[in-house]
Amino acid sequence: MKTIIIPSDFSGESIQVAETVVRDSAEEVRLVFIHLFHVSHDIQDLLFLQEREREYSYVSDQFWEECKMLKDLFGRRLKSIRIDFYYGNKLASFKNFLEHHETTAIAISESYGVPKLNKNSIDAVPVLRKCGYPIVDTDLIHVSALTASGTTFRRPEVNF
Repeated sequence: MKTIIIPSDFSGESIQVAETVVRDSAEEVRLVFIHLFHVSHDIQDLLFLQEREREYSYVSDQFWEECKMLKDLFGRRLKSIRIDFYYGNKLASFKNFLEHHETTAIAISESYGVPKLNKNSIDAVPVLRKCGYPIVDTDLIHVSALTASGTTFRRPEVNF
């Protein structure tokens, strides 16, 4: 069984990453949607560190519903879906966080990235690249699936 970490802003794009990973997997999968936050320096936040209800407010009812639909769609192949938050700024503690979740790989969409939820959010992609776990770019899974089916896929050009 694989455990796939999906850094998320709890939007539909995160659900698409999850769907691609599960659909592409030949074995059972556990999904953990995560978001990374800096540790707050505000004394009140530190005193009430156990009260993390505020972060869960970023997870909409629609996101929960889409998670349920994923679970229904993939049945036994999708063993579980969890949501967790990482608080910190040290790579070693982040690796411990990933180890705690028995991480097999990390799935992201390079084209979408991982948008920040608030000012305390960490830019996740650079941290993920340093942690030593395999990173699966679901954009490439889409490309390989379309190539295998004989469909040509072109990324739109973006001019800044």
